[in-house]
Amino acid sequence: MVTPADSSDTLITTPSPIHIPQLPPNSTTIPMEVELPSPTESPPPVVPKLLREASDITWLESLESKKGQVVLVRRRGRYRLLYQQQFKNSLLASVGYLELANAGDFAANVWNEIPVPKFAAVLMGIGGTLALGMLLVVIYDFRLSWTNVKLLRAERDHLQRLRQYHDKNAELVQLIDSRLGVGVREIGTEVIDRIVMDVLMGFGSLLVGVGTLMAIGGANPHVYKASNLLSGYIGNSLAAIFGLVNAIWSGYLLYRFHMHDAAAFAREPSDDIRRRLHTRVRRFQWHAGMNGLNGLVAGAASMATAERWWGYVVLIPCIISLVMCNYFWRRKLGYDRPLLGHASPTEIQVTPLIEDLQYVIVMQRTLADPERSLPLAIIQPDSLDSIFQFIVRENMLVTYCESLARDKSTRHLLAAFPSSNTSPDQITISLDALFRLPPSHLDLILEHAKQFLQTTGVRVFTNRERYLLELLGYAVCQDHKRAPTTLDTIEHT
Repeated sequence: MVTPADSSDTLITTPSPIHIPQLPPNSTTIPMEVELPSPTESPPPVVPKLLREASDITWLESLESKKGQVVLVRRRGRYRLLYQQQFKNSLLASVGYLELANAGDFAANVWNEIPVPKFAAVLMGIGGTLALGMLLVVIYDFRLSWTNVKLLRAERDHLQRLRQYHDKNAELVQLIDSRLGVGVREIGTEVIDRIVMDVLMGFGSLLVGVGTLMAIGGANPHVYKASNLLSGYIGNSLAAIFGLVNAIWSGYLLYRFHMHDAAAFAREPSDDIRRRLHTRVRRFQWHAGMNGLNGLVAGAASMATAERWWGYVVLIPCIISLVMCNYFWRRKLGYDRPLLGHASPTEIQVTPLIEDLQYVIVMQRTLADPERSLPLAIIQPDSLDSIFQFIVRENMLVTYCESLARDKSTRHLLAAFPSSNTSPDQITISLDALFRLPPSHLDLILEHAKQFLQTTGVRVFTNRERYLLELLGYAVCQDHKRAPTTLDTIEHT
């Protein structure tokens, strides 16, 4: 069972500046988990959005409900999305071992002698093969990240057009500016922490791998010299360059989220939301600090390994740290979210940011706890129609279709959907198509949908909370910069 975490993807208005109490003095520590309120604590306030039976939806939800269909294509015997429709937290776990691959020249640099000892030649073969094998990982990760960047840039262009259309609506302009501001961080993370890393460290891994394998035949003077260059300063210099670039970007993130946290101290209205926002900011700062420091130390140690064996000793904690940072990002910071498509500017609907945050927090708790029940106006647990209306309304249809295709117990049901007229390998899943399936299929789909809401559904709302909290932090920070005296004015009035 998935439990609600602290970590949305609705585009909402920034809250009015409201004073909140300061955090306790010991709150500067970096909490690894956000504790949910205990059963003895008072429940969250009644959420207006919940009372409106979730009918007051944002523009992204409106657009998604109008589409209400997902196209899958059969590739290598499995159904997959025809094209990626969401921003994905797609960082590969194996990318965390890039530093280990760049340390594959250990034997070549430590036993840099002629003739090469047999045990050293074996280690060179293993290290060189490992370094070259990482090329497959960085190429795949590069493709995943590049897809994210293309989608984010397309969304950014559309947001800028919407901003021009609504330039006289100050509230909506602030909203769009907040989303554009968070988009800068998202694109920067994808480009620097993934694409630049994949290019520099991937190419460095290639040079190190080739140089290490060449060291096996180091009896040839030309091979010996080329091996020393590739597995020495040239191959390792790329890791040092990335470490410097990454440190600059990490420094910017530390400053950026420090400003968010400082602004939230004075303006974020809810104790629960303030605590969650503070934790979210601290997690970003912890990751940025560790990642930036790790890059600098690992880059310097990589250069030292060209001539000094102790450089590899320094690399050991760097390798462990990079694996930890990779895991921390994938599990605690990254998120999936829908992207703003080509909407008509007149169709935009918004709901207050705080309402949306309260709503996703309540939905996390309710879906994760089988003993709690959602209001029947939101969803009727034994009604397939009610469940799927909820899935579509909450922008989860794409995620649900992916789950349907991955689950071994339901993937065979996809063969019952009619194929596209243009391509026999494509099917379109929609509510109408679902309800035309045989009753035996519908019973299985109902059970799968219930399980989906209690597992993947909780993660969807967790992702939404992570994104909404970052939007809130940016919006409050910008509001603080624009009108530092607004709070005093409100208090006096």
